[in-house]
Amino acid sequence: MRVTIDPTTCIAAGICGRTAPRVFANREEDDGYVSVIDENPPESDWAAAREAEVLCPSATIRIEEAP
Repeated sequence: MRVTIDPTTCIAAGICGRTAPRVFANREEDDGYVSVIDENPPESDWAAAREAEVLCPSATIRIEEAP
């Protein structure tokens, strides 16, 4: 799995950081927008990353599954 974001569409809702805190961080000290902590998370974080992708109100998160 590879996790990426489109920073131009992020609206700083914060759902991703709460849903998958080992994969995403919301830059509260800066502007609240998302950053990816682990672009290739371990399998134990895959379900949370997928849930964050679905819950993101601005479709900022992209997950590429391994072939």
